[in-house]
Order: sequence, then structure tokens, then C-alpha cells
Amino acid sequence: MQRGVISRAIGLSPKTLARRAKAGRFNTVESDRLVALVALFGEALALFDYDKAGAVEWMTSPVRGLGSKRPIDMLGTRVETKAVFDFIGQLELGILV
Repeated sequence: MQRGVISRAIGLSPKTLARRAKAGRFNTVESDRLVALVALFGEALALFDYDKAGAVEWMTSPVRGLGSKRPIDMLGTRVETKAVFDFIGQLELGILV
């Protein structure tokens, strides 16, 4: 995933992301969003049988079942993040088509 996509997902400018990564320190909100992004990517990978390109494409495209929002844009709140994980769970169970 490109650094710009990651920085937008966790609410940082690319320069700030680079500084934080170099220092190895993020604040609590940034850390929470980064952990959520990694977890979401892991779930998307599993959903797409570990096809990285497919997982990234899904995460960065509008999804009808999520109100036409991009899953990566839903990391700003715990409620939206949970909605994405719940949606993936429903897809995995075959509840949604």
C-alpha cells in the first residue's frame, strides 16, 4: 500500500508519517488507527485468499454494503471500523452476496 494511502487512513500527512515511523513513536489516536489499518488489511487479505492487490483494491474502493464508503476511510471511529469488520464477517459467512 502506498505511503500516501496509509497516511490519509490514519490522519497524518506523509511527512509526519515518515517522521513518526523514523522515531518509532505515534500518539494514541495514530496508534489506534494504525493497528486498525493493519487488522483491516489482514482481514481483507483473508477475504481475498491472500491476494494483496485484490485486498488493497477492495479497501480503497467504494463498497455498496458500507454505504458506498471506502473501507479504508472508515478507520476514523470505532463504530465505523467495527462496521467494516462486521461486514467482512458477513461476507465470509456467505450472509451477503
